[in-house]
Amino acid sequence: MFNHKKTDIVVLGAGPVGLIAAHALASRNIDYVLLDRQQRTNIHSYALALHPDTLELLDSFGLAERILENSLQLSTVSIYEENLPKTKLDYTRLPLKYPFLTVISQGELEKILADTLKKKSHKPLWNHRVRFIEEQGNALNISVDRLSEGMTGYAVAHIETQIDKILDYQANYLIGADGHESVARRIAGIDFPEVSPSADYAVFEFKTDADLPNEMRLIIKDNKTHVYWPLPNGHCRWSFQVDHGVASNHSREKDHKFKPINNSGSPLLDHQHLNTFLADNAPWFTGSVEDLSWRILVNFEHHLANSFGKDRIWLAGDSAHTTPHAGILSMNVGMREAVELVDILSTTDTHLERQKALADYNEQRLVDWQRLLDLDHHIYAVDQTARWALGHRNNLIGNIPASGETLSELLAQLHLIDAA
Repeated sequence: MFNHKKTDIVVLGAGPVGLIAAHALASRNIDYVLLDRQQRTNIHSYALALHPDTLELLDSFGLAERILENSLQLSTVSIYEENLPKTKLDYTRLPLKYPFLTVISQGELEKILADTLKKKSHKPLWNHRVRFIEEQGNALNISVDRLSEGMTGYAVAHIETQIDKILDYQANYLIGADGHESVARRIAGIDFPEVSPSADYAVFEFKTDADLPNEMRLIIKDNKTHVYWPLPNGHCRWSFQVDHGVASNHSREKDHKFKPINNSGSPLLDHQHLNTFLADNAPWFTGSVEDLSWRILVNFEHHLANSFGKDRIWLAGDSAHTTPHAGILSMNVGMREAVELVDILSTTDTHLERQKALADYNEQRLVDWQRLLDLDHHIYAVDQTARWALGHRNNLIGNIPASGETLSELLAQLHLIDAA
């Protein structure tokens, strides 16, 4: 009986979405456990950006100040056609508290979220892998393997993950923030269809002596979308779209598993190809390539769940959607989804009231994502400038780092009307 535990909410996945769900639960004094099968937060330098609305959300939990101290703020996104600037999105025109993009490594963001959660006397349970989930009566029964590492082998010893103990949790609800291969989504029987073709990218991060443009740049060339991000401390990140099928269909793992430079084997990732990518797509970049810390081929799939939850299992972030990578929509919107789920679960009194509120939430999320990804082609142009942008719909939709009303206001800067 010692291994049988009860809690109100189980959160699966201690990435940014799961961690902010835990902050929301802790702030509302709701009993919960946060489980992740990894050993720790992401330790790599894989860079991401927080939308203005996301930083405002994080500020509501007292997290914005520390994040801003460890990040780079960008006020503009420039859109290039071939080698020339075509148009620009100006975030300073947004009527928001934080009118800029905040660039930070995923490792640093997760560390901040986990450290501040620990100060609230909560922390993730690392090395905890879900074995199965089943609904029984008025609760969920969740069997969890607590993992440990041990030495095995005789002639050549190696470290192997082993099951240390099997724990049984009983919970009222589960929030699945466990990524695009979500166990929660699979157990709930929720379909995860592709909504647009996947895209392959060669991604590089390195230090340079260049005077880096302090803006994100989207480069549209030959129907491909290449992406430049400046990073703190003289580093930059480049994502060059390559021909479909170059990257593995299973390469889009959680960032703990992104392969560093020493493990790369593709010739597309060598220095010669990097220099060719830069010369062909960004001749304005004339800086050095130093300390090439990351290079990887990644397949970014584009999926949307046909439901955001079922009964007592609900999804947020990559478990419910995977999107074009430059806009970083899944993480940013996913963090807001997680907090909204917590709001519903903490402000409704009965299971029936919760189910009604969750059904409304599900309907609204599906509508919002149809709009966000322009799946019904509701965005239209009002002049020649906008018609150029609309002609590159597939390059831009999902790659602009914004959502909701913020996205509508930025689209208006391109003379595009969001008619949803």
